[in-house]
Amino acid sequence: MTDTPPPAGTTLPRWTIAGQAPEAGFDRHRVSLPPELVGALCGRADELGVELAAVLFAAHLKVLAALTSERELVTGRRTNTGTAAHAATVADGSWAELVAEAARAATAPLDPVAETVLDLRTGEARPPEPDTVLAVHYDADLTMTLTYRRDAITADHAERIGGYVLTALGSLAADPQAAHHERTLLSDEEIAFQLGAFRGPDRPLPDRLFVELFEEQVALRPDDPAASHGEQRWTYRELNERANRIAHALLERGLGDEDVVAVVMDRNLHWLAATLAVLKAGGVYLPVRPDFPAGRVANQLERSDCRFAVTEAGSEELLHAAVTEAGRECRTVLAAEAAAATDSAGAGNPGRAIAPGQLAYIYFTSGSTGAPKGAMCEHEGMLNHLYAKLDDMELTAGEVVTQIASQCFDISLWQLLAPLLAGGSTTIVDTELQLDVERFIGLLADGGIQVIQIVPAYLDVMLSNLEKHPRALGDLRSVSVTGEALKVSLVKRWFALYPDIRLVNAYGATEVSDDTMHAVLDRVPERDLAVVNVGRSLRNVDTYILDEQLRAVPLGAPGEIAFSGVCVGRGYINDPDRTAQAFTTDPFKPGVRLYRTGDYGRWLPEGTIEFLGRRDEQVKVRGFRIEIGEIENRLLQMPGVAETAVVIAGAGDATKNLVAFHTGSDQLQSADLRDFLAAALPDYMVPSHFHRLESLPLTENGKTDKKLLTARAEELGQDVAGYVPPATETERRLATAWAEVLNVLVGRIGRDDDFFRLGGTSLAAVRLVVKLDRLISLRDLVARPVLRDLAAAIDAAAPDTADDLLQQLSAPTADTRATLVCFPYAGGNAVNFQQLARELAPLGIAVSAVELPGHDLSRPDEPLADVAEIARRVQRGLPDGPVLLWGHCAGAAYAVELARLLEGAGRPAERVFLAALLLDDPAELRRESAEVSALGDAELIARLQDDSAYVELDLMKSERAGLVGRAYRHDVRSTNDYLIALQDGSAPVRLGTPVEVVAAADDPTTREPGQRYKLWEQAVDTLTLHLLDEGGHYFARTRAAEVAALVSVLRPQA
Repeated sequence: MTDTPPPAGTTLPRWTIAGQAPEAGFDRHRVSLPPELVGALCGRADELGVELAAVLFAAHLKVLAALTSERELVTGRRTNTGTAAHAATVADGSWAELVAEAARAATAPLDPVAETVLDLRTGEARPPEPDTVLAVHYDADLTMTLTYRRDAITADHAERIGGYVLTALGSLAADPQAAHHERTLLSDEEIAFQLGAFRGPDRPLPDRLFVELFEEQVALRPDDPAASHGEQRWTYRELNERANRIAHALLERGLGDEDVVAVVMDRNLHWLAATLAVLKAGGVYLPVRPDFPAGRVANQLERSDCRFAVTEAGSEELLHAAVTEAGRECRTVLAAEAAAATDSAGAGNPGRAIAPGQLAYIYFTSGSTGAPKGAMCEHEGMLNHLYAKLDDMELTAGEVVTQIASQCFDISLWQLLAPLLAGGSTTIVDTELQLDVERFIGLLADGGIQVIQIVPAYLDVMLSNLEKHPRALGDLRSVSVTGEALKVSLVKRWFALYPDIRLVNAYGATEVSDDTMHAVLDRVPERDLAVVNVGRSLRNVDTYILDEQLRAVPLGAPGEIAFSGVCVGRGYINDPDRTAQAFTTDPFKPGVRLYRTGDYGRWLPEGTIEFLGRRDEQVKVRGFRIEIGEIENRLLQMPGVAETAVVIAGAGDATKNLVAFHTGSDQLQSADLRDFLAAALPDYMVPSHFHRLESLPLTENGKTDKKLLTARAEELGQDVAGYVPPATETERRLATAWAEVLNVLVGRIGRDDDFFRLGGTSLAAVRLVVKLDRLISLRDLVARPVLRDLAAAIDAAAPDTADDLLQQLSAPTADTRATLVCFPYAGGNAVNFQQLARELAPLGIAVSAVELPGHDLSRPDEPLADVAEIARRVQRGLPDGPVLLWGHCAGAAYAVELARLLEGAGRPAERVFLAALLLDDPAELRRESAEVSALGDAELIARLQDDSAYVELDLMKSERAGLVGRAYRHDVRSTNDYLIALQDGSAPVRLGTPVEVVAAADDPTTREPGQRYKLWEQAVDTLTLHLLDEGGHYFARTRAAEVAALVSVLRPQA
């Protein structure tokens, strides 16, 4: 058993003026307690049976808790006999209970020196220790002296702290039984100051909404450019007329006010027209990416009660599958056809009356936990945000904004619409061009673009390119940065190259009409922080920092960032529980909506907010509360560290540990990083492991993918090797394609990178085959997942032997004890076992999976084969040594047949695993075959979509749907024919090899397996059932670690 280290002293948040460097040393602030208060405090001490020192200590703890927003405190206590640190908990309760806690804490001294001290020595206040930030001393008549360090606290802040102490003492003296947590320490004057000084400027909105204001611009400048995409250009008149025709088409189909309209389209000019059309018709815009899974789209349609859609020819099939799965009617408009109508009446403005509080749009956001939430925002909130962008970007007529963001992220909306309010235009930039940073920089250098918005990671890659190849950026004058914290180091690099192009650090949330704060930078910030603060409140926005009871916290204290005012949306559509968690009534303005962001921050003296991290990133490790953001910010201050992310690894409290990932210099050693953090943080906040990556993985909206990093934290045992850029034309072509399908920047992909180690899934693998127009097959990618190897095979035109069905997913090593051969489920591919292969490799078991003929998109005409033929072909290619067989669902038949062949050849398998399949009687098998055969491709895909088996179906176009449908129907029929013959005596099987039936308790296809699994006894001698707690039907992928452990344990030991 190890000793728990003593907690570190509580850190007092600093309150200093940016740009000022006060000389070192201490100042004092004195407060005289009124005589009646002194008498009351002495009386209360007697009543409570404690010394007066305990009462003073209780007030000290209460103020420290308010200043730090901490409940677990460690603070110094100095008496005539010496100084010691004391740990105390400020729990909700009465003042009397807090006094008792203070008295208890005073009897348990600890080792660390604390930077806050209650000085109870007799006589005058004396100079504190050098490490002290704040000392509170009481003399004989209870005159209070605050001695504070000038470089940590300003004089006015020390005066406020003295006021907090007075308030705490007064409340305690007035009623010791009162609940101290229900009483704020802030004065009415400070609350009024926070409400007034930190709100955004009051700017009245016009009496018209966006639609009318846009139509005014159309009348003003009908022939000016409004939008472009590639070589295509539309004027204001052309855009307006096309949007009007789509709007009229929706109205003709019965669209009413606030009816939701799904816009299922790629980012192009017709998408812009459709967006405008929905707003013009009084509908609610719901953007849907056409490469989303149909199940996800169906969920959004159902939850938003959507009955109207605008789409395009290439996305109709997805929409149809989603509508079918949702079981609802959806009246659909084809955007291009409606926009091209020639009737003159349809080109006129619809003239719908739209109210300021009418719903404008819904964006589904993933959030940190749970299913996506549909955030609803209104027209006046949208308009207020668009004008805020015009204000701070200083957009004027004729200027151009790039539209870069995915249509499913709220920032895409201002990129589309804001320039149209000012007489400017938007240019839609394809994802492929964005991912090629060199081309994107070239687009800017060509001129004509004034404003862009990017994420910090993209800014980093741009700067890396521009630092090597400096060039002017045309007419660019404003770069908005959003999505994640903007490091000051990036700002320094930017202004070193482009001192005349300003940066705007944008912060907000989808729930509050997008951004609510801007930090507008024309130089490196004066305040010494690792990341740029999130700026000041935008027009007509009230911003608060609140405690758990929604009270204002002291200036400089951490708290939850909350917004109020016109920006706040209605909540989450048809989701009252989660709406109630995040939305409430403004405690300072009755009847006004308030949104709680879940983000933590604190006010700085200049009226900006320092961002401190997510509420859900406050975790406990070894019993200590830890703020992940604090560790990350400190690590960013280490010279040579460019980016960092810290995650929690380990499932239980006993095994939880911190793991840090970082990018930057490859000269940094883990010991250096550990020592750097240990010098400023308590040991329980120093990560156990450090891993250097060439780049941090990103989610599709440009944020650090901490879920992926958490998974990687369990695997990585050493720093990742250095980055080597692609060297040949083929390698560069592959890197570009990988970047697009993996949603990472092309500059982050090296020639030694493994596609699957970068986060590639079966979805990404299919996307890559499609993207490269069948230059490679899934089989090629599984066999050669490293970029340079795949490129070399392409350049050498390496033949892909069609008869070689076995794909090696993990190579045998000296420690390999056996090979697991996996047969996929109906319509599946070898790549579906990639994660299982990773889990089994360290356990001494190599994995090869079968790529069934006719299942690869690159070979749509390849003939299919029945169970017996597949088993014979696989047998010919088996590796030497012991083998185990895994058949998943329909793959079970192939595993049984191969086991039979191996027994006949005198080389039996060690084990056969029959997963997610219970043997049904022949009548049921014939019924299933007939049902599947009767299904068309669209119906079949709609049925499979939500199963999680075919994650690649979000790309489902007719060609891919046809291939999967053909393969799936064949696999089901072939498997069922084999299993029928096995039971009716026409092709009996009797296996001596031990058979393990594996099922998941939540798999609907294998309900009540307790007795049903025994039907396999007619074909096998030794049979055992293994039931997983969860994992669904496809648990070999969703619970790969558990499956790997099961296979390893059940394999016969030598």
